Amino acid sequence: MMPCRTLRKSAPPPAAERDAVAECALELRRIGDKADLRQRILNLIAKLFCPKT
Repeated sequence: MMPCRTLRKSAPPPAAERDAVAECALELRRIGDKADLRQRILNLIAKLFCPKT
């Protein structure tokens, strides 16, 4: 059996860093939402103009 080691708790990141990470995540979400919407529209157009019988 391996001896147990206590894990050191790291200090929480500074508020400015947390805000930057949150803003970055929000921007990535927006970019992903736009890409998803564009793909859905393209799929709809392809379905309408190129129906597979």
